[in-house]
Amino acid sequence: MYTGLGTRPEKAAGKRSKSGALNRTVVALAFTSFFTDISSEMVAAVIPLFLTSQLGFTPFVFGAFQGAYEIANALLRVLGGTIADRTKKPKQTAATGYGISTASRMGLLAATLASAPVVPFLLIDRLGKGLRTGPRDAMISLATPEKSWGTAFGFHRTMDATGAMIGPLLAFAILWALPGSFVSIFTFSVAFGFLGLAVIITWARNPRYESTAQDVGSHADGPQTTTTESTRAILTSLFANRGFRRISGIGMAFGCFMIGDAFIYLVIFDAAQRSNEIGIGGFGAKWFPLLFVGTAISFLLTATPLGRLADRIGRARVWFLGQLALASVLVALLFAPTSVPAIIGVLALLGLFYGATDGVLPALAAGVIPEEHRGAGLATLSTLVAFARTASAFVFGLIWDLGSVDSALTVMLGGLILTVGTVGIVAILREHPAETES
Repeated sequence: MYTGLGTRPEKAAGKRSKSGALNRTVVALAFTSFFTDISSEMVAAVIPLFLTSQLGFTPFVFGAFQGAYEIANALLRVLGGTIADRTKKPKQTAATGYGISTASRMGLLAATLASAPVVPFLLIDRLGKGLRTGPRDAMISLATPEKSWGTAFGFHRTMDATGAMIGPLLAFAILWALPGSFVSIFTFSVAFGFLGLAVIITWARNPRYESTAQDVGSHADGPQTTTTESTRAILTSLFANRGFRRISGIGMAFGCFMIGDAFIYLVIFDAAQRSNEIGIGGFGAKWFPLLFVGTAISFLLTATPLGRLADRIGRARVWFLGQLALASVLVALLFAPTSVPAIIGVLALLGLFYGATDGVLPALAAGVIPEEHRGAGLATLSTLVAFARTASAFVFGLIWDLGSVDSALTVMLGGLILTVGTVGIVAILREHPAETES
């Protein structure tokens, strides 16, 4: 019987033979994300300090910026997924998103040279990311056998994390050699953005869809659909699916307590500045990009193994373990880590959180979304989680601004623990053991 949380209902065998987890499309998208993340993380690694120290953003204002940053990303996610589903050309849709992000970094470089505002170009970059996310994840799932989804998404996230590690390292090296040379950072960022765009255009392939307009609509408890559906009809179909509603609700609930990497790094930096053990002289702004590197290394080392583990023991179980890692991060931040081992521990736990959740959640959700709606469904899920994280960043920044960082961390940690208990995810897993066979 179909549970609505784990794997899809029985599919007709033999409609299409799929390659293994590391097929041409998955590898192409992995390298596209690798180059693109080098490009984007070079910029992301210096933006939090730039906005707070150079432009004078308070925690509340920075939280509002983080919210706008995520909203700009979320606004185009469903649109990108829907366009990819209706045209059956997710490659072109995703490539357009990568192109927009690359163009935004060109604008960022031009704005820096002309001493113009840079924030609009940062938001445009998120629009490009939103447009490409759903089509890209749909391509991965459609090109890969269902039993290997965790591995495929894990490999993609591993390459993504590798780029996310190299980008801040390059930014660190540039600032070390050329202090304050943001123009050099943005120039290299544009170059890597073009490399990522070239890979998806020349190497990736559009997937072949099993379903046609005549055989769509037999999935789960959703209504009959056609390939000419409106976005509203597609969303109605998705939310009529009990499994999709459940996964989306749980993802949003836990997303409300993810304060965002930038805030975590600012909390560490703030503690280091106020500590007698590591003052501003020992942990200056030039070291800030290395915090991104630490998380990326942990993510890199855990994403593929945890993806494979999810394929074996159940994706929901691994995703839940990731939430425990996030709770551990918040606990550690309450103790204001300032020593090098303590900071490394926090970054390792944060990377473990991403390794257990970032690729596992779409792999879990793909099992309850029909393939003709795969792009829109995964985009909708990521949009809902993004809105939850937006609210989290806004509330965290507000509490920090009005009270203290300890108060903000206590609220988030308490809420996360309460959510774990309320959701009762262990009971859900026992109720739906079929998911572990995916």
